[in-house]
Parts: sequence; structure tokens; C-alpha cells
Amino acid sequence: MPLYTYYLSSQDYGVVDLITSTQALLMPFITLTVEQAILRYIIGSKDKNEINSIFSSAFFICVISVFVFLIVCIILFYFRVWDPKLIFYFYLLICISSFQVIFSTYLRAVDKNKIFAVNGIIQVLTLLVFNVLFLVVMDLGIDGYLISLILSYVVSTIFCLCNSRDVGISYKLVYSKTLRKIISFSFPLIPNYSMWWLVNNSTRYVVLSFVGLSANGLFAVASKIPMCINVFVTVFQQAWQISAFEEFESQDRSKYYSSVFRHYYLFLFLLASFLLVINKWIFTYLVSDEYFLAWEMVPFLVFGVLYQTFSSFLGTIYTANYKTKSVFMTSAIGAGISIGSNFIFIPLYGAAYAGLGAALGFFIMWVFRLRDTRKIVYTELNYLEFFLLNVVYLIQIALLFIFRESSLFMVTAVQSFTFCIVIFISRSFIYTTLTFAKKKFLKKH
Repeated sequence: MPLYTYYLSSQDYGVVDLITSTQALLMPFITLTVEQAILRYIIGSKDKNEINSIFSSAFFICVISVFVFLIVCIILFYFRVWDPKLIFYFYLLICISSFQVIFSTYLRAVDKNKIFAVNGIIQVLTLLVFNVLFLVVMDLGIDGYLISLILSYVVSTIFCLCNSRDVGISYKLVYSKTLRKIISFSFPLIPNYSMWWLVNNSTRYVVLSFVGLSANGLFAVASKIPMCINVFVTVFQQAWQISAFEEFESQDRSKYYSSVFRHYYLFLFLLASFLLVINKWIFTYLVSDEYFLAWEMVPFLVFGVLYQTFSSFLGTIYTANYKTKSVFMTSAIGAGISIGSNFIFIPLYGAAYAGLGAALGFFIMWVFRLRDTRKIVYTELNYLEFFLLNVVYLIQIALLFIFRESSLFMVTAVQSFTFCIVIFISRSFIYTTLTFAKKKFLKKH
């Protein structure tokens, strides 16, 4: 992020952020989330013909979708709806990332998790190298950022292809029955996988309309802080999906799911609380002065990400039970509340409250899912512990604004005190984690 904020103005950063965010928003609609069907139907399957048929059908759907999107982009290009160069970049980004998603998901489905992890590292490293080349050395600005992103997806896709040679792709294996099965499973998942980006994008456009382009640039930078949580969540969700599918038929699944969820929310609240401790430090020392006020947007954005991840956790129970229509319904409710709330909070209170609508929508979505998924698997919740963690986090937010004019040292001291309270509430989890890590370390040495 410091690299981008240094070499891109707030307006330029706002433009590229809108492009990448819109890409993330459209991806589930372009791929129809067929990668989730690849994961659910291939995992554990020993029938090679079935595996090839599922993947070939998913690949066929993706090809058709990318072709349809090409026609849409040509129309946009013809009528000059947007900058033609940006339309070209945007199409390449959508096209390449669509195929990267289905090939990388195949690696997970056939238990090539180490290769999948290496692919993620390669993509990050290539993005970093290309960023340095095109942004720092060649100073290409927006073009450099987008070219770097596209090339990182190209390298990742090639790597995935080289490690997916065991799968047979043939149009002869595309059966209408398989297509119907994939689409009926995947289609209801679209709102779920696009919701965070739908809410985030709608927030951007509301900020843009009511506050201005510079505020949108600040929002773009502030949105990167919750991504620290998403880094951990992405890794966890990838492992959790597989575990949830494998343990779904187990007699102890309720105990297992409840235990995992408790450890999950304790860790995330610790991380979220710590982010508020270092929030103003980040915007004081690591980000250009032009973006300093973005710190005000971070607390509610982080809170929204917390409940988005909690909702995603419970959403996996639906997919494990093939009840993807319930995912659709709960996602639609949450998205509607989030988007509607943005039109209330942002015009009235300004960009600092841009994440409040998302937090409210995801919280209500989580409540609906918790009640509904208990009909499938009863997930126990320590209500007192969970309530206290929420209260302490909200107190941290309030203290940030109360001490907004105070010195950085004072703000950090106050936030550190509240963080210690979170540590105290989570002490059993921390002790268990450290004991487990110690045993693992001693076992290796």
C-alpha cells in the first residue's frame, strides 16, 4: 500500500481501486461461482470420468461467460461509455482471473494444497516485481498498476495449468445433466461471493456521490486495512471448506463446528482490536500525508469484515449440505440492509461512517444464518464472551474518536489498554494456542 499511495495520487488510486473492486464484484457473475461446484463435487471423488466431466462442464460455462462479457465490452467500447484503454485492461483482467480461479480451485479439490499455496506465493511475488518495474522504474502510473496485476494473473494461470495436466478437458464430457447440476448448485452462491464487494462498491459510489472523488481515494486506502484480516480469513476459509465438507457426515460435527467457530472469532477479535491499536500509526508513518484522514474510516470497515467472515463461516454449512438457496436468501437480506444504510449514514455523518452500513448488514445476515444453520448443525455460542468482545471493540471505536485530537502516544496507550482487555477475555484461547505451538516446536526439535 505505501508503494501505491506514493506513486499514485488519491484520484488515480481511486480510479484503479474502482477497477479492481468492480472486477471482484463481477467475478462471481462471470464465473457463476462454478469453482465452488468444482470444489464440492470433485473433493473426495475417485471417479476420474466424473471429475473430468465436472471440470469440463465448469470450464465450458466459463468460456461462454467470458465470450458474452467480450460482447458487452465491445458495446461499451463502441459507445465510448468509458476510457477505451481501461475497458481493454478490464476485460483482460476479468478473462484471465476467471480461468485462474477455476484452475487453482481444481488444485484444492484434488488435494494439491501445497501446489495451491505455492501458486499464491508466486502470484504475490510476481505482482510485487511487476509493480516495482512498472510503477517505480518506468513510472507508468495507472497503466503500470493494471499491467502488473494482469501479468501476475497470467503467471499464476500458467503455473496452475502446468500442475493440472492430469485433468481431461473435453467438450464430449460436457453433459446437460452435469451442467444443470453445476448451475443449480453454483448460481445461488453468486450473491454470497459478491456481497462484500457489492456492499463495498456501493459504498464507494455513495461516497463518490455525496462526499467526492478525493474521499473515495481515502476510502480506497482505508479499505486495505481490513484486508489484513482477509489475508488470514482466505487461508482459513480454504482449509475450513474442505474440513466442513469432510466432517459433515461425522456424528461429532456439532462439537467440531462449534469449537472451530469459537477459536475463529476469538482470533479475529484479537486481530481486529490490534488493528485499532496500530491504526493511526499506519496512517502517520506508512502512508502519504494526503491519505491521513482515512484512519477514521477503518474501525467500522474492520467491524464489517468481522461479521462478513462470521457469515461466510456459517455459509459453508449450507454448501456442505447442498442448500445454496439459503445462502442466496440470507445474502440478499444482508446486502439490501447494507446498501440502504449507506444512503442514510454517509450523507448524514460523512465518509467516516462509510463502513457502518456494511457492519449492520453483515451482522443481521450472521444472525439469520446462525438461527437457520442450527437446523442443520447446531453451532454453540458462548453468548457472554461473544457479547463482551463486541462491546470492547465498540468502546475502542468510541475512544478513537474521543481522543482524535490527542497525541499519538496517548491514543496508542488508550487503545493498548482496551486491547489488553480483549487478551484477558481470550486468555484460554491464547494459552491453548501457545501450548499447542510449543508442543509442535518441541516435537520437531
